[in-house]
Amino acid sequence: MKRYHVTLGSKRTTVSLDTLLSDLLAIRLGCMPWSPDAHLTVRLWLQQQLDRDNDPGRCLVSQWLRDEALLFLVDKSLSEAYLDDLLDGPSGSKSASLG
Repeated sequence: MKRYHVTLGSKRTTVSLDTLLSDLLAIRLGCMPWSPDAHLTVRLWLQQQLDRDNDPGRCLVSQWLRDEALLFLVDKSLSEAYLDDLLDGPSGSKSASLG
């Protein structure tokens, strides 16, 4: 596990990401996981996700950011199909189609 310190509202918190997920995120962001900039680059991306959503009362921050990272890493059509099905719910009329 890799740990990142981020700010949520006025509070600092620690976010833990699986090493593989963290390394893949660093690569997707243009850094090699072992490079000196990788940790900072991933931390800044995590902070940007928190700032974009602007929810200082958010709970389960590590889990939410893990989900955001996974959706960022997967193919866009796959993540869109997942989010569409999630919004439609189990009884929704749409089905996941990746075309």
